[in-house]
Amino acid sequence: MLGLVATLASLGLSGNLRAAPAAAEKPPVIKSANDPTKPVPGGVRWFWRMHGDYLNQTKTKKFDVCFLGDSITQMWPGDMFGTFFGKYNPVNFGIGGDRCENVLFRLNDGELQDATPKLIVLMIGTNNQGMNTAEEVVIGVTTVVKALRVKCPKSRILLLGILPSTGTPYDKTKAINTGIAKLADKQMIHYQDFGPKLLDKDGKILPGMLADAVHLTRQGYQVWGTEVSPTIEKLVK
Repeated sequence: MLGLVATLASLGLSGNLRAAPAAAEKPPVIKSANDPTKPVPGGVRWFWRMHGDYLNQTKTKKFDVCFLGDSITQMWPGDMFGTFFGKYNPVNFGIGGDRCENVLFRLNDGELQDATPKLIVLMIGTNNQGMNTAEEVVIGVTTVVKALRVKCPKSRILLLGILPSTGTPYDKTKAINTGIAKLADKQMIHYQDFGPKLLDKDGKILPGMLADAVHLTRQGYQVWGTEVSPTIEKLVK
């Protein structure tokens, strides 16, 4: 079987993620040392344990919604996750520390292989912000979305904008979100950005939303669940 990366190349996916002649594609230009399009395993000590767990769930569980991402996804409080999304028979495939290239590795290594969730909720790119330009993060997220379209062609994707934090200028985060929003075709790929709900009228992060520079508090997850659950309900029907 061709690897996922080879499959993507053979399909020549581009633009709105429909097939296009390979000759019309210009290869992405990554100038930073970190390449968000090259699948590599995560470097955190818990990566292989969690990846192994998700491989097992892929093989043994039937799930309708898969949440995929980094620690912001992984750290959903279990009780709140169940309250908001339990009726969709969900799984949470978040791994702390993950960047675009680590999610690509996971997909290429078997996560979601032969799975047919009705919806994949993806938030990724936060950890790439300190290592890549905004344009490169957009390329990385785009590559992940393309990979998901190959891996799970019958699954809808809800792509979430990355969230404001105190560690990255919000202008950069907004530039990334503006870029990835263009991936939405409103058929198989949908986009939502609830990040502004974490901000006050002056664009500053509201008190109580973040536990540290990046991660959400329960109050922050309440915003996520409140804003996104109606979208999920529409897409899972």
